Amino acid sequence: MTGRPKKAEAEMLCHVTRPDSVVMEVEVDAKANGEDCLNKVCQKLGIIEVDYFGLQFSGSKGENLWLNLRNRISQQMDSVTPCRLRLRVKFFVEPHLILQEQTRHLFFMHVKEDLHKGHLRMCPEQAEELSALLAQAEFGDYNQNTAKYWYTELCREEPGQATINSIVLRHKALEGLSQGSVEYQALQLVASLEHYGVEWHWARDAEGQRLAIGVGPDGIAVCREDFILVNRISYPVIQIATQSSKSVYLTVTKETSDSVVLLFKLISNRAASGLYRAITETHAFYRCDTVTNAVMMQYSRDFKGHLASLFLNENINLGKKYVFDIRRTSKEVYDYARRALYNAGIVDLMSRNGERTPSSRSPQRDQEGALDCGSCHQSRELQEKLQKLKEALQCMLCCEEEIDAAFCPCGHMVCCQSCASQLESCPVCRSEVEHVQHVYLPTCTSLLNLNLSGGSSPTLIHRGMATHHRSTNSYTSTEKICSA
Repeated sequence: MTGRPKKAEAEMLCHVTRPDSVVMEVEVDAKANGEDCLNKVCQKLGIIEVDYFGLQFSGSKGENLWLNLRNRISQQMDSVTPCRLRLRVKFFVEPHLILQEQTRHLFFMHVKEDLHKGHLRMCPEQAEELSALLAQAEFGDYNQNTAKYWYTELCREEPGQATINSIVLRHKALEGLSQGSVEYQALQLVASLEHYGVEWHWARDAEGQRLAIGVGPDGIAVCREDFILVNRISYPVIQIATQSSKSVYLTVTKETSDSVVLLFKLISNRAASGLYRAITETHAFYRCDTVTNAVMMQYSRDFKGHLASLFLNENINLGKKYVFDIRRTSKEVYDYARRALYNAGIVDLMSRNGERTPSSRSPQRDQEGALDCGSCHQSRELQEKLQKLKEALQCMLCCEEEIDAAFCPCGHMVCCQSCASQLESCPVCRSEVEHVQHVYLPTCTSLLNLNLSGGSSPTLIHRGMATHHRSTNSYTSTEKICSA
């Protein structure tokens, strides 16, 4: 009895929402840094390219803030249990630089969310092509009864009949392509758009006009509320960026060799720190060969740490809070991930047509001739097989209950008792149903108890919105990660 309270005090519970709305429950040490939580999430997802991602949370005034991975979680968030975080793509790169299929899928889900919000603008032709790709990824091959298109969300206007016909033709041309290939092509198209990889911050200028400040790989875009461009500032012309209270100042060199100071006022001190941090980290990630010590070692202290540094030791770590958490640049992330995947024997590259290229390291064959690409690759294949088994046992009509009914006399089993009782003819062969026979098949619960990867299977908890189901892929609404 005495052990349980101690464990509760020593651990912190975090609910991490992925871009596909799946909520992962993570337990970390009460004194854990943000990096500990992110590593646990990415480890469960099989992601090595961790540096592209970050954890976001909402501030007291609704700001979107990045959790600093080098500082304690408890120092950055209110003492609310569980901590609610969002797994997000922090640094967007070109699709051909993404080595893992899992990473590409999360990039794709994040991009879909940005498309819904209207952050990415495109021409009608691009909207038609992207609508077809999104439909193929979500619904599979064209079916006039299930096909739905995103054109209205992408172009902010209703499509005409000619536009719909064009989208349908493009969708039909994608027949047979796998979900991974279609997602890759969609990312290629989105990566060519103007605001791909841009992080938006809401601010006001010196005159009080509300602005959207976009921090991206090439510089800073200053836009109006409707994302109409007002000013574009490239990184080479920025002399210095500073933050004071709720304001961020940019000293910019003009063509006349004079400099001008731009002022952006944000909703809170933390929001201003977030913009200042985004400018510095984004510049270092995309434009530098390596992260300098001036960035990595910049820190502040709380009051207790400041006193300790004055009277005890200037180099003491007490109360130290790092300003930036960036460790690698885009080049270093790519090289690191490629070496790690090569050493594991699971290099997973995409060619320009969206199909996988052969691994640069040939997998070894065992004595029986089976391919041996490492435990991670085998675990992923087993998880995919388990997912297909789970889907095969789900009712094809409601996609929620498990199959437990057989139509007589034809004998087809495709749905649950509740759905079967409402049908007069078999949905497979259209023969008349005389009666419904209750059957007993292996349950999805028993499948979840299978130990496929050498560890305990995830525990599912019910929360929030469940995601869509499709023939080749479906997601549960939540899953739990317990600390090892």
